Amino acid sequence: MEKIFSYLIDKYSGVGKNFIDAFLIFLFGWYGIKILIHFIVKMMNRSHIDPIVINFVKSIIHIGLKIILLITVIAQLGVPVTSFVAVLTTAGAAIVLGLQDSMKGIVSGIVILFAKPFVKGDIIEVNTYIGKIQEIQLLYTILMTFDNKMVVIPNNELASSTFVNYSHEDKRRVDMTIDIHYHNDVELAKKLIMNVINQHPYTLKEPLVYVRVSEYRENSIAISLRVWTETEHYYDLKDDLTEQIKKAFDREGIVIPYSQLDVHVHNSDETQN
Repeated sequence: MEKIFSYLIDKYSGVGKNFIDAFLIFLFGWYGIKILIHFIVKMMNRSHIDPIVINFVKSIIHIGLKIILLITVIAQLGVPVTSFVAVLTTAGAAIVLGLQDSMKGIVSGIVILFAKPFVKGDIIEVNTYIGKIQEIQLLYTILMTFDNKMVVIPNNELASSTFVNYSHEDKRRVDMTIDIHYHNDVELAKKLIMNVINQHPYTLKEPLVYVRVSEYRENSIAISLRVWTETEHYYDLKDDLTEQIKKAFDREGIVIPYSQLDVHVHNSDETQN
């Protein structure tokens, strides 16, 4: 009997030790991964990185470290892992090839979130669309137009295209051109425009307001105006100036010309014959 126990102990003592070592590696590795991920997430939060990027990086590190832990545990048990690693590599390559377009979108999304050419709430113009950034995801950016239409733009397309960010700076310049009739008093028209601009609460005193004659057109004199305002008040100021300048012109008899066609009918004796 003692010989049998001795034989079993000699035969399986190595196996038992491997199981214990594998269990300890799994246990410490599992909790070590949690601690490491918690530390990495904490560091990224301190760097004010976008939460979408943090969650993505957290998922990639979590999956990668657990795969490494699994391979280590299997190797500790004495199981050959060469073929296992080869299968994982082949499967990973196949998945990457199959999701090639999606991976491009993810990479573009990460670039946008890190570079921050725009952030949530910015007003941008891209591909004939103008609207406010509603959400930036890893694959798509959601744009809400001013008439409340949702535009979904793939990040790889957005990252490779030219767009205009109207909210990047704190101040914007309102550029307008007002046409008046040749018979009107130019100086009076300029004075009325300046009065409307200076009385508006959204007008900034610096840089200085610009009101000058810019062009002599076929049927009108063009007066250009440039006035600075805070970005959030841009559209309000532009619309108010358009409306209030017209009212000021009407009060003082300044005429804004418009295209018209005069038709003259001549009645001659030859036509009657």
